Amino acid sequence: MAEGITFVFCALILCFGVFCFFALWYYKRFFTDILKDVQDARQEVSRVGQKLDSEGTFEEKMTVLTTFDNIKLERARNEYDSKYSVYVFWSQMVPLFSSLGLLGTVLGLILSSSGDIEIESLMSSLGLAMWTTFVGLICTIVLKFVDSIGPGRVINDIDSAFTRLDEKMSKELYKKAGSSR
Repeated sequence: MAEGITFVFCALILCFGVFCFFALWYYKRFFTDILKDVQDARQEVSRVGQKLDSEGTFEEKMTVLTTFDNIKLERARNEYDSKYSVYVFWSQMVPLFSSLGLLGTVLGLILSSSGDIEIESLMSSLGLAMWTTFVGLICTIVLKFVDSIGPGRVINDIDSAFTRLDEKMSKELYKKAGSSR
């Protein structure tokens, strides 16, 4: 019976781990697309700023940049915010795998002892039950690694890109405002 419980827990942990892996990878791809949009927007702000420096008034520059921010970036910011909250759910599932593995080990030991505690049967059950802990730890390590090189890194890049874009837009507006005074 303990063998069946161990097998079921290992299978559940692996299935949930694979599902979590694909969820994290999906969000990495989604966040990469948002990052590209924000980087393209920053380049566009630079082009608009340079063009208006040479031929536009402060009011024209302010209107163009404000409209640009509201139209192009509001969608990216809203999508980022909505997807980020779901990503946080999946990234917080990662540490759960080691706990599930430990739970499978303890449950396997409890069910294998069934009131009669013999050292030989307990040791053989312990070896079998440790597989759930092993599978849980492997899933935790792999998913944490995937999260750190995938969505976690891209999210940091997006936050930086949004900050740089906001600074660039402010700089372009204030540069023109300072020259019009």
